[in-house]
Amino acid sequence: MWHLDAGAPVMVRLAGGSERAGRLEVYYNGVWGTVCDDYFNDVAARVACNSLGFGFVTDVSFTLT
Repeated sequence: MWHLDAGAPVMVRLAGGSERAGRLEVYYNGVWGTVCDDYFNDVAARVACNSLGFGFVTDVSFTLT
């Protein structure tokens, strides 16, 4: 499990979906990796959505695959 340093710049993207839905990936140590749903909650999802340029969101949904 990766633990990102607070304050370190983080790049995120959506993959395998559409412009507003997909698998959340994080760029770390030169590699894109999929975000695991363990300990990933609404707060983390809102931060990711904001980082992706969606601004403040009120509804977040998760699909387990």
